[in-house]
Amino acid sequence: MSDEKEPEVTEEIEWEEAETTTRSDLISCAYYAISAVEDIDLTLTSKIEANKIRRIRRQSIDIIAEVIGEMHAEIFDTEEDI
Repeated sequence: MSDEKEPEVTEEIEWEEAETTTRSDLISCAYYAISAVEDIDLTLTSKIEANKIRRIRRQSIDIIAEVIGEMHAEIFDTEEDI
């Protein structure tokens, strides 16, 4: 047997890659997350699982609201109106 160890692969996601995510991608991912959990009956899940599902819904809605807010501000230039 060989005592050779496989080299550790430490792969970090660089922020530059994350910046290439479009607003449409963010909205789509959030929408798909909501869709994935929308038909789950919370009364049939454990309390921990139900809380996870609520958190997914809340965070996804927050993402959608934030992105839509940014787009609205750009389109209507709301900062100049103040």
